[in-house]
Amino acid sequence: MRILLVRHGQTDLNVQKRLQGSSDIPLNERGRQQARITHDYVVEHGLLPTRVISSPLGRAIETGCIIAGIDLIDYQEKEISRDYKPEEIEIEQNLIEMSFGIYEKRNMQNENPAFLHECFDRPEGYNPPVDGECYDEVVERAGRVVEKLRARIQTGDFKDNDIVMLVSHGALSHAMFEYIKKTPRSKYWDVDFNNCAIAELFIASDRAKDDYRFISDGFEKNW
Repeated sequence: MRILLVRHGQTDLNVQKRLQGSSDIPLNERGRQQARITHDYVVEHGLLPTRVISSPLGRAIETGCIIAGIDLIDYQEKEISRDYKPEEIEIEQNLIEMSFGIYEKRNMQNENPAFLHECFDRPEGYNPPVDGECYDEVVERAGRVVEKLRARIQTGDFKDNDIVMLVSHGALSHAMFEYIKKTPRSKYWDVDFNNCAIAELFIASDRAKDDYRFISDGFEKNW
């Protein structure tokens, strides 16, 4: 079996450089196009997922539907909310994006550049805003996902030919990378994981052998 981690497609807030966090922001048309291109990519490379596990946020669910080729709704006409749970997609609450509390949906580049510097350039010293999460909390959630997957692999919940696709977000994906490789917090943002980028996760019975590698760089760099 194989486990793929995918970041959702582009949203308007990505383009506007606003913090999305756990707010439920839909894909824009460019994001849907990115997901459609990624669908073609996984088909071409024999990576079409047989199981999809998604963040509860609509932008992740929709990305997963499009990439996996699940034709359930007209994405242009029906809004997807975090309550939308198609049977073909498993919802994992721990895959939700890092919360930025009172700063969500705001352009902190204009309002408070010092906050962005602390958050992205010095994550080891980050102090979250009111109602926001700290990095330790996000890495802990990412770890729960990894350990759930490890347990399911060991109990035979996945078939040998399964391709399991996790659909999540930027900060949470980086938390997954930190948890797997045990990298220092200062390195949290050292790699880019763009919209619809794909990483393969290697989750072993021996945790010391956990690893990941990038399969696709995704599209233009966005927040």
